Amino acid sequence: MTIDDLTTALKFLKPGQMAALPYSVYEILFPPGEPDERARERAYNFAKQHGCIIENKIAEQQVWFKKPT
Repeated sequence: MTIDDLTTALKFLKPGQMAALPYSVYEILFPPGEPDERARERAYNFAKQHGCIIENKIAEQQVWFKKPT
């Protein structure tokens, strides 16, 4: 997955839907990945630009980009 792929996926989300990224993919798109604060900040800003919020699902090792309801 590329950042362009994620942009496209977020564009088509409806309120309440989400796109889940495994930590391994998140790490590629927002290096160096979890738990780096700068990576979190870049991901947060990216999500915000696309009308989404982020939920870090530690137990699932995923980061969710979610369109608020």
